[in-house]
Amino acid sequence: MKKITTIFITSLLVVSGLLAQKTPVMAVVDVQRVLNDYSAFQAAVQKVRGSVAGVEEEMQKMQANLETIVNQGRAAETKAKNPAASEEAQAEARAEVARLQQELQQAQMELQQFRQQAQQLAQQGQQTELAPLQEKAVEAVQSVAESKGIDIVVPKNAVIYNSDAMEISDAVIAVLNASN
Repeated sequence: MKKITTIFITSLLVVSGLLAQKTPVMAVVDVQRVLNDYSAFQAAVQKVRGSVAGVEEEMQKMQANLETIVNQGRAAETKAKNPAASEEAQAEARAEVARLQQELQQAQMELQQFRQQAQQLAQQGQQTELAPLQEKAVEAVQSVAESKGIDIVVPKNAVIYNSDAMEISDAVIAVLNASN
């Protein structure tokens, strides 16, 4: 009898412990939509793009210059290989090819340096302008989750299926844009 009572009491404790555990509440957030609809974030994106636009324009000019050099090199190489041309003309064309190859290498190095500067400028803009706003978006997600009693929030693109009732993106966007 004592053994049955002990098993019964143990069973009651286990069942009550299981019933006492709270089922976690989950939600999803569409991160891309939140950032697209977050007005301060979009303004910062435009600011970063504006700071890089001049550099990108200059890189396009440098790329066009590279293409011009390549085309000139092809034409000079054709002249150098032309059997109908005089030896002197072929020699001049070979010299032109050598000069254009050096010019091409120099222009490629300058373009590479410019690209690195553009990447640094973009990364700096990311760190100074966008990162703080992304952190603010994460805080807004936490705030909305806490106010709604949500335990777990996952990105919508990481979920195969969710009901629309689980989505908190609109609430997060409202919190973010209200704080501007």
